[in-house]
Parts: sequence; structure tokens; C-alpha cells
Amino acid sequence: MSHLAIPLSASEICTLLGYEKEAAFTNNTENPSEINNDVLFREGKTRRCEVTFTPRLVLSDLQGSLGALTGDGGLYEDHVQPDPSLALWPPDKVQVEVAEEPLEKNEFLSDLDAGCSRVELVRNSDDLKREKAIPKRYKLDDSVNVWSDYLRTFYHPRSLAITNKYKHNDEITPFKFFGQGTALWKNEDYQEDFTDRIRAYMEEADNAQGFQVLMDAHDAFSGMSCSALQHLKDEYPSKASLAVVCMPAWFGESSTQDDSARVLNWALTLGSLPELCSLFTPVSTVESGWRYPSTYRTFQHLNYNHQLHYHSSAIVAAGLETASLLYRVRSTRSASLQDVTSDLRVLGRAAAALSLRLPLAIGRHSSLLETLEKWVEPASLFTSLTPHCSLDGRVDLQAVVIRGVGKDRLMGKLPDGADPSNPAYQCRTVEEMLSLFISFSNQDHSARTRVTSCADPLGTSDPFPHIFNEQLIASDGSLKEYVDDCSHTGVQKSAALAGLHSTDSLGEMLQSLHRETKRIKVSRLPGFFESGLESLECEEKLEQLLCLSECYGDSYDQ
Repeated sequence: MSHLAIPLSASEICTLLGYEKEAAFTNNTENPSEINNDVLFREGKTRRCEVTFTPRLVLSDLQGSLGALTGDGGLYEDHVQPDPSLALWPPDKVQVEVAEEPLEKNEFLSDLDAGCSRVELVRNSDDLKREKAIPKRYKLDDSVNVWSDYLRTFYHPRSLAITNKYKHNDEITPFKFFGQGTALWKNEDYQEDFTDRIRAYMEEADNAQGFQVLMDAHDAFSGMSCSALQHLKDEYPSKASLAVVCMPAWFGESSTQDDSARVLNWALTLGSLPELCSLFTPVSTVESGWRYPSTYRTFQHLNYNHQLHYHSSAIVAAGLETASLLYRVRSTRSASLQDVTSDLRVLGRAAAALSLRLPLAIGRHSSLLETLEKWVEPASLFTSLTPHCSLDGRVDLQAVVIRGVGKDRLMGKLPDGADPSNPAYQCRTVEEMLSLFISFSNQDHSARTRVTSCADPLGTSDPFPHIFNEQLIASDGSLKEYVDDCSHTGVQKSAALAGLHSTDSLGEMLQSLHRETKRIKVSRLPGFFESGLESLECEEKLEQLLCLSECYGDSYDQ
């Protein structure tokens, strides 16, 4: 089974998400990966008959957003610079336009293009006269301007759908209102090109599960994304769709009008989605602040810069990559995308919260049982990646994935005097152990929980940013027994825990967004209604947002 990923300008997250999926690739036939990479990737061939493995992906963005990346994805076409001496017309008969100089690539992309091994030699600590090869460590924080500056995955030529009507970071004609996005979709040439790309992927896919849509909702891509989802619903009504609604963690300096536009775009998007997709989850490292981020999520063993999209996108991508294993593992217990979305969408509750614990930080000589015993309740295991949403309250439904923990790490040697009747000692799988822990910790309110495990850890080598506390976290993601110097290689992989949760806090989140939106005098926001959105349509979507929030009230208890 397969499904199609459609990022609508959520390019930073998509880039790191593609890398993390690619990091799970393996050629080990004796011990194959538990992850079914065919779900999101496809095999193809170049004109030189070279076998390729590229994501089933249609990515929409603006002119000038590709950086050094070419519009065909840089894999299938050979780019040869034209020879001016071979011109077919006399120079005095034609007007010669000088092409822009190609953007300079950073060290990571240059090594990638050159086919370098991306390793370096360092002195062996045991024998200073000898050297050993270790993975090269790139420092990309200061060299990342656009998402393609850390793109490691190659794309198929049909993946990049770039519009030339709007430019990236254009201050004269900014692409910032919901109505602009819907108007762009109504452009026949753009819509036909975009839908043809989707159709081509769907026709070659074998039994497609559905669509995983990453979408920006703070700018005009909010309206374009909703229009695209309407098309998917009309053309492929039997396919499930999971919409991941992305909120950047940093906007830099912005005016009051820009802040108001973002709030409205968010509200219109979340008010529209219940009728357009099977399930949606708002994601961000922002904890609170609709008009402008005020507080941010903290992680015990991560030190990230919330002002860098490169950092915050990596955290969100880690959560999405891990949670999507619910429908990407090779197991008789694995679910389809339709199963996951229908299980979590009950009684009109179309939204789910995303969570992540990274790293899981199991001691190098410890077991999963010993690690779980350190936490009093499962809420302390999960950090919410949904803004204005906490997982400390009532959780009714949830689907959880634990990765990077094999059966050999399930439990250590039983301590002397241990009670053999303890239910934890009867567990034989990682799923059973985590399910038992969650059920015992929620005795006052039993949440219906689906647990999936995968022994494959999360890949965190370059271009994943170096955001781990390396004095405490080893290169394999385990918790060190004592504080020591940082590893030269950085953290290459890590165990992680992620989940999708239906919680009453989502209702509070939606209500707070509705209240913030009603404070805005839309008629005084220049350009908002001129972009094509009708006042009545705006009011209807805000009313739908309020109705969705009420689905999480006590009257909807099961």
C-alpha cells in the first residue's frame, strides 16, 4: 500500500521529514527494516537507466524559494551550460539576456553533489599516532536561508509545483491572505498542472491509502491548501487524508496588521478542515501566542533555537516521522491511514494533537521498564507539539508509537525479591509494556490507546541540526551514565516516542483561537476582503470553528 504526500509550502518540515524517512533505508536482507519505505517512496529510472527511489510528493511553493535547487529536482536531467559560440542567430539580430549567477551551495550540498564520503579523519583517543574515520559534522545554522539548503533527498521532476505569480519574501505583493490562495487555485493553468501531478502519482500507485498533506496556515497557502483538499475529497472520496497544519515558530519583526492576518488565516483554515479531510493536527514548537509566539515548548535534552526554522522544523518533522509509523511499519498489527484517522475522529472531533519525546533517553545499560518507572504518569512522557494544547488533561483516544527500543531492551534482570506476579514482568513485547504503563497511570480515566513499536531508531545525523545536549546524550541517543565532553560525531540516531491524541484541551485551543479572531476588525484590515474572500463566507468558517470546539465538551463524553 502507498500514499501521496502533498506539502503546500510547509517546505522546511517536509525537507527534514524526507531525510528522516530516507535515513531508515537499508540494504540488509538478513535483517530488513521494519519500516515499509514503499508507502511514501517510489522506484524509477533516469534516462541513463539509473535506478532511483524518490518520494511520492507534490510540493507547492513560490518563485525564488528553491535556492540552489533546480525546478526538476536535480536528479533526472543533466544541466549543461549553453555555449554562446553556438548561437543560431547573429548577435546583432537578437537581444541577449544574461542569466542570474547560480546560488553558491554550502559545504553540505557541495559534498553531496561531489559524491564525497562525508567523513573526516580524527586522532584516535587510544593511540594518538593513529587516525579513524568518522562522519563529517556540518554546522548549517548560519548557512541555511531556504529549505533546500539542507535538502538531502532527491525529488522526481513532477514533485515541484512552483507558481510564478508570487515571489518568495515579496514585500510589494505579499502572498499573505486566505483569499489569495483560493484565487490562485482557481487559476486554470495552475490548478490543471497541480492536479495532473497528483493524478500521475495516483495512477502508478498500487492500492493508495490516501494523502498526507502538510500545509502552511499562516499565509495565503491556507486558502490554496483548503482548495486542494476540496479537490482531493471530490476526486478521491474513498481515500483518507491527514492534514498537518504547520505554524512557524518565528516571524521576525511584523506589524499589527500582519499579526491579525495570520490569526484570521489560522481560524479560517481550522474552521474549514473538518469538512475537507479525515483528520487534521496543528503542529508547532510554539506553546502559546496566536498573534505572536510568546512561549515555546521545552525538551529535557534538547537545546534548540526557536528563531531558526531549521531547528523548530526538525523537531516537528521528528514527531511526524515517528507518528506516521502507525501506518508505515511492516507488521500484522500495523494500521492503514484510514484506520488511524477513523479511530481518532469520533463524534465530530476532527482535530488531534501531536506529541513527541525526543530523545527517549534510555540509559545505555538500562531497560524500557526501568525508564518508564521513573515517570509517575504518561503525560510526563509526552510533550505536545500542538499550540495552546496540553496533554495533562483528559485524553480520550490516542495512537502512540515507540521506536528504537528492541525486545532485548524490554526489561533487565529481575531484582532480588521481585514479585513475579507483577503484570510488568508478564509483558513479552514493547507494545504490551507501554500499554500497561499507560493503562495503570490513567486509572481514573481510561483512554483507548493504540500502541505501535518499531525497533528502527530515528535518524538524526546530518542534515539534522545539532540540538541534543551531547554532554548527557550519547551518539546512539542513549542517556550517558555521567556528564562528559560532547561527541565529535554528534547524535547519529535516537529512540523516540510520538503520538496523536484526542484530548479535551483541543476544544480549549479552538475556543481561544475563536476569541482572538473575534477581536479583529476585519473591515479595517487592508486587502483581506479584496483578495477574494466574502464577508459571509468568513463568518461561516468562524462559526464552524466554534462548533468544532464544542465537540470536545462534556456533553460529547462517550
